[in-house]
Amino acid sequence: MILAPTDAALGQAVVTMRELPSRMRQGLNVESGLNDGICVPLFFIALGIAQAEEGIIGHGAAARVVAEEIGYGIVGGLVAGLAAALVVESARRWGLADEAWLRIVPLAGAALAYGIAAPLGGSGFIAAFVGGFVFGAVRQRHGAVAVDSLIEDGGSLLSGITFVVFGAVLLEPVLRHLSWEPVLYSVLSLTLVRMVPVAISMLGSGAKAPTIAFLGWFGPRGLASIVLAVLVLEEGGLPHDNLILETTFLTIGLSILAHGLSAAPLATRYATWFERHRARESASLENDPVADVRWRGQTSG
Repeated sequence: MILAPTDAALGQAVVTMRELPSRMRQGLNVESGLNDGICVPLFFIALGIAQAEEGIIGHGAAARVVAEEIGYGIVGGLVAGLAAALVVESARRWGLADEAWLRIVPLAGAALAYGIAAPLGGSGFIAAFVGGFVFGAVRQRHGAVAVDSLIEDGGSLLSGITFVVFGAVLLEPVLRHLSWEPVLYSVLSLTLVRMVPVAISMLGSGAKAPTIAFLGWFGPRGLASIVLAVLVLEEGGLPHDNLILETTFLTIGLSILAHGLSAAPLATRYATWFERHRARESASLENDPVADVRWRGQTSG
């Protein structure tokens, strides 16, 4: 569960190169965005069950904790997302604030979502995800205003800092005490554990082998996995938690290296194949365009 969510930032060329099929590019982009919100609630459920089975907390307490984490997280996100969207919409409609100041609102909305959920016992991560989803949905309905550049630029900066700290603080001790179990599972997690389910899910889609291999390979693990691993570390008490953390950190480290190095060359190679394929076979899954979902940091135009 910790290694389920993907992070497109580690293979940015894959989701930004316009020469790639839009359906594949946008599929990976949306997967990396929605995966966080899907995996975090399931993670809390799995963690609560594991803690109950180990006697760390009672079964009733586990159910209550899970309900609070998810429930209050959703409530906090809904309230904060709506509030931030209404502030932006009201300011846009009545000319109450300059666009430069409105860029602070999404950041304040994320902080508000976390601030509402966390004191109530809810998940601040779920709250922030739901808040962002609601904020974006309301903005699209009333006409989007470009106010998210600050939070996107800040997010990119903090992502980079997080990976530096990850390498220096979390990964370095793991590399000094390597054992074969984390190495084996890390390799499997980035290959068979990812690629086989993707291949199965693509059965009957008409996708060609290069497309299936491309989608299967680019499932990098990054920030979401780090967050979930830190939650395991905070909870404590689970059996073999050190092995879980070592495997997670090693997998992320290998993913940073493997997907970071391979993103641009493999994307270019796949784009070259797609150009030849498109000329020969116009009616195929790869040639079926989809609506563009803007990658963070890009202008909507």
